[in-house]
Amino acid sequence: MLTRKEMKKYLTLLLVACLTGSQALCQQHANVGVFAGTAFYLGDINPSRLFYRPSLSLGALYRYNINQRYAIRANAYYVALSGSDADFPEIEHPDRPFSPANFSTSLLDVALQVEFNFLPYEPNQKTWDYTPYIATGFAGGMIANSDTDATNFLSIPLGIGVKTTFTKRLSGGLEWSFRKTFSDRIDGYSNYSGVWSVIHNNDWYSILGVFITYKFFNFAGDCPAYE
Repeated sequence: MLTRKEMKKYLTLLLVACLTGSQALCQQHANVGVFAGTAFYLGDINPSRLFYRPSLSLGALYRYNINQRYAIRANAYYVALSGSDADFPEIEHPDRPFSPANFSTSLLDVALQVEFNFLPYEPNQKTWDYTPYIATGFAGGMIANSDTDATNFLSIPLGIGVKTTFTKRLSGGLEWSFRKTFSDRIDGYSNYSGVWSVIHNNDWYSILGVFITYKFFNFAGDCPAYE
């Protein structure tokens, strides 16, 4: 499994890259932040139970606000997931050659997303401005299962949330997203039933948490080259 030290290193490198990129571009509408929350898995072992075995999720993000309605965001999250057939005694697995199945894994999730604000939103300009929003894009990750080698995968993130501005520099919010992966090895087990399913043949996972973002530049005053 990816160790806590390795995940901390990856997230620290991302945060440093975001800060360096912000300084280089000197963007008056850019924010850098951190994320903390919980995650859970959906797949062959857990077909539909929400918030099953909630585990830790941590991350860093960079957001560029294009206008009042749209923003582009890059983020990287550490996610811990686990599951066991023993938690679902009512579900039989006659086609699975080894049962009960169980797994515990960590993964690094990296995504590039577009956010759409339902309300006009002026980040870092109006105190207590807020809006609900939706987000989607493309994501990829690296899995480290307890019984398999690290595996790369692609996914489509689908999220909904709300964000608000606390001060001219500080903002935050809450987001709940699902990752539709194109891998059936998140849990280390493939669907042995032979029945293809858009929902359950490829594993999913969900991330729920809060984020805090900060603007390091005070518009043109902090960036002489801005004009």
